[in-house]
Amino acid sequence: MIKLWISMSLTLLLLFGILFALLAFIGSYFNLSGYMLVLMAFLLVFFQWYTGPAIIRLTTRMRMLKKNEYPWLWEMVKRLSKKSNVPMPRLAIVETSSPNAFVFGRTSKDATLAITKGLIQTLNKDELEAVVAHEFGHIKHKDMIVMTIVGAIPILAYFIARSLLFTPTDERRGGNTLLFASIAFMVYVISNLLVLALSRLREYYSDYFSATVTRPSSLINALVKIVYGLAQRRMENVGIRSFYIADPLTAPSELSVVQRISSSEIERVVQREKKNVFMKLMEIFQTHPLTYKRIEALRKLEKGV
Repeated sequence: MIKLWISMSLTLLLLFGILFALLAFIGSYFNLSGYMLVLMAFLLVFFQWYTGPAIIRLTTRMRMLKKNEYPWLWEMVKRLSKKSNVPMPRLAIVETSSPNAFVFGRTSKDATLAITKGLIQTLNKDELEAVVAHEFGHIKHKDMIVMTIVGAIPILAYFIARSLLFTPTDERRGGNTLLFASIAFMVYVISNLLVLALSRLREYYSDYFSATVTRPSSLINALVKIVYGLAQRRMENVGIRSFYIADPLTAPSELSVVQRISSSEIERVVQREKKNVFMKLMEIFQTHPLTYKRIEALRKLEKGV
């Protein structure tokens, strides 16, 4: 847990260090006010933070859950809210057969927990509780805010690179402008990879939270059902894939029947993914860790390692 926290902290420091180094470098060379550049960055982050929830609601087939719908689900969420010491979120149902869940909002007190119909149909109540607890971990750790802020860094670097690249010829300072545009583009690529790495680390963090609030085995079973049975029921909207408990773009299809899964079948699909060299190489471009890594981490927690 300590190693995970240190890794996240170092990634955040590196991200913001790269951002401010780029702003300072560009600002000093082009005689731009440092305050103006910081203000631009702040406005971009604020815009993403303020409009994000509305965009998510508009781009998913979501409706707010009424108090008289799924009373057992309301009770489960209330119980976990008290147990986790997390403010009670609003509940929403996403009209899709794909099994998944995610949280979004501007603050932990403004959070909405969205659960798909497919998740309710696929998981038993213990597994669903483990998934909800995982999402509560994201609220507890303020991931909606953290990922919104750091997600603006690559966008800002791209904006700077594009602006420099298309600077009119008579306003350029020789060939150095193209050099700085290339540097800004490199910052965009590197910061994008760091944001993805941070996203993967925070998934482990929320897995740990769920395991301590519920049981590691329940989340393991839920992940197997969601991830290995997901590819045949892809999410219609993958634009907000980092919010999901499982990445809808990269989940491999391994199971034809996901209601009842034996431990031997779990081990079979885990070993198959573990031996997939291509997926290991491509993990750096994913928002979520490979599922077998999450399962192995949860098994260690279960054994008290």
